[in-house]
Amino acid sequence: MSRNKSSRARKCPLCGRAMRRNGFTKARSQRWRCDACRLSTVAERGDPARRAEFRAFIAWVTGKESMGEAAARLGITRQTFSARIAWCWSVEPVLPPASRSHRYVMADGTYVPYGWCLLALTGDDGRPVAWQWCSTETKDAYRQLFGRSKRPGLLVCDGGQGCLAAAEARWKGVRAQRCLVHVLRNTRVDLTNRPKSEAGRALLKLARRLTKISTVDGAANWLAELNAWHGEHGDYLKERTTAKQDPAHARGRKWWWTHERLRRAYFRLVRLNRAGMLFAFCDPAIAGDGESLPSTTNQLEGGTNAVVKRTLDHHRGLSEEHMKRCCEWTVYMLTEHPDPMSFVTPDYWKSTGKEPAEDDGPTPVTVTGVQLPAAGVDAYEGGFGIRKGWGGRSR
Repeated sequence: MSRNKSSRARKCPLCGRAMRRNGFTKARSQRWRCDACRLSTVAERGDPARRAEFRAFIAWVTGKESMGEAAARLGITRQTFSARIAWCWSVEPVLPPASRSHRYVMADGTYVPYGWCLLALTGDDGRPVAWQWCSTETKDAYRQLFGRSKRPGLLVCDGGQGCLAAAEARWKGVRAQRCLVHVLRNTRVDLTNRPKSEAGRALLKLARRLTKISTVDGAANWLAELNAWHGEHGDYLKERTTAKQDPAHARGRKWWWTHERLRRAYFRLVRLNRAGMLFAFCDPAIAGDGESLPSTTNQLEGGTNAVVKRTLDHHRGLSEEHMKRCCEWTVYMLTEHPDPMSFVTPDYWKSTGKEPAEDDGPTPVTVTGVQLPAAGVDAYEGGFGIRKGWGGRSR
């Protein structure tokens, strides 16, 4: 018994002496008093029930269980579970500031319901560094995203103009690697999977080998084969069609390139190589003697973005604000040391009390309201007296 009393003893925050119990407040909270300095205080403690509710909320919102399944596991109804975690939606997670500079970072956006795009930035360990909400992948959105991270050694992205412009503005001079999977995907869009021409089939076969390159020698051999392809099919690329030959497709033009899609696919590869974005991942000036750098954004798309998509698929039907909060908690829990309880303070669950409801009753003198008599008119003489009977009676 003495051990229990000593463990519950409180010390005065002013003089450090032991405090004694001094009754209860109106809210039935224990009051403590220091006889030395006459300080009176109320015991403050974290609410175990509220923290348990928040843990259940995090487990549900980032997991694959439906609300009904989560409630059944706790032995309560779905409506009760929804009411208990209502305050948890207001707790907003924040990623910790970047503590170091990464060898490389990956940036990409994933589109979610209600017209939102979630930009995610991951480091060389594959874990999220920052996120940013936007409607489209613009320069300003990426500037906000990159502003939360230190300058990396290499940026791996899908090559969007907004992303590249923001990277140059935030991290001047940073090298960018265009995702080779996106390059191959764009090439397939132009050539289709079954090109009709021999030049198209040869270029598609060459583009399919892009994602298998991992060394400087492999990149040099691939570029040599691309030059050889141009030497063999260069005249084919230069073919033109005049308006006289095909007046149905002239559209005001005197002439146009006969193989426009083939030219677009080829010159895309040429532009990326000249810009240093095709094989930047194996450049010795960037890679150094360390581990090889990635050439695709598969780590991000198959990691953070895929987890967000799966989580939203498990929680279909969320409102717009709840959907965004669900994505934020999903990304936060992928960090190295997630601590969701650190964001919870008593202010969140104390604010769950219902605010005084406004008078949402029908407005007088309306169809749904009680018709009031005009000023200075006797209600009973004006026909506003109490009536009896059924209004639908025909006689």
